[in-house]
Amino acid sequence: MGVIKKLSSAFLNRYNVKIKDVVVDHHKYLGKRNNSLKIYESSPKNMIFSPFNITTDYIDRLMLINFEDDPIYYAIELQIFRIAGEKLPMVIMYRKDDLMDIYYTNEAIIEHRKKLIEDLSTNVSFNQLEEIDFRFQTDDMGLNTYLFLKDKLEKDIEFKIKENMPGRELAAMLTPIGVASKKPQYFPIVYLNEFGMVFKKDTEIFIKIHGFLRKPVEMPVRMNGMYVYLVHYSLEPIIGNWNNTYSGRLNSILIDPANMDVKKENLSYKVLNNGGYYEIKMISGEDEVGHIISFEFSPAIPNLITLKSNANIKGKFSCCIGDRKGIFAGEFYISRVGDIISFSIQPIKGWQPFPGKLWLKTYKWTAEIEIQIDNSLSINSYWKRI
Repeated sequence: MGVIKKLSSAFLNRYNVKIKDVVVDHHKYLGKRNNSLKIYESSPKNMIFSPFNITTDYIDRLMLINFEDDPIYYAIELQIFRIAGEKLPMVIMYRKDDLMDIYYTNEAIIEHRKKLIEDLSTNVSFNQLEEIDFRFQTDDMGLNTYLFLKDKLEKDIEFKIKENMPGRELAAMLTPIGVASKKPQYFPIVYLNEFGMVFKKDTEIFIKIHGFLRKPVEMPVRMNGMYVYLVHYSLEPIIGNWNNTYSGRLNSILIDPANMDVKKENLSYKVLNNGGYYEIKMISGEDEVGHIISFEFSPAIPNLITLKSNANIKGKFSCCIGDRKGIFAGEFYISRVGDIISFSIQPIKGWQPFPGKLWLKTYKWTAEIEIQIDNSLSINSYWKRI
């Protein structure tokens, strides 16, 4: 057994993980697919029905620290928000009993996030403190951060990290969400722009929990050629939820032939005119500071209300964030039988640091869309883990 461990350790020490900000050739993957007009049975209509939604959240910056040998906690996450020009902290303490303790000083931070957090974890406590002492800065040498608070046990939580790496370069990546709800309410998009793992070399670091020093977890492999701690940060996280679970009516969106770029509620649509039938080529959502998350489809999503019974469409999608195309990608399937349209989406291509079952392939979105007597549409949609 000792020999096996030594061989495994030797292999991991040589293993180098390269962070990828995109994973597919967006244009090559999508190709140039078009819908045949044979999939339609009724005359064209000047409207579309969209089964899509994207919601976003804005965090100014965040960092996550994993550590060892504490009887209660195993990680700390520090998130910074900007509200009315003020920097405000939120701290998440991850516990070994599967609880999450959340600390904040201003109620405005969690006002719109409480449900989001509870969707991800049912075992969570919210704790408002009068003061959280923190610093979260970067400079030419890297990260310079500090945190001090008293947890709900009235005991000290403290860490300090200072990198000393001249010319520190940052990367970008889609965060693998390996541990999440077994019944997800949406597909989670956490894209960490301006991303870094904390270097072991020349870094000053301490973590003190309840008066005891705790050792930061060390990555067993190199990341982009460097040995690092299991401590990462992002100076520009871009966060979105794709297709929140929804049951109810789908409202029609009227199309003006003179303007094929349509905005409805919080989504923007790029619409194609395919022989008079309007189809959805792209959807986009934008957060409060202008970060844009888009999905492009090939072929375009057909005009649902005019689909022929027994029509079947198979296509692909690719996700873009800002000007980066091909963050992750997958397939969609649409079929109509009678008055029921079945629609499914599954991500199949993405990035994660280690081999194994690709995390995003465990998510599948399914919708049943029913055409009513008055030609309105109702939908029952949900995500499941597979």
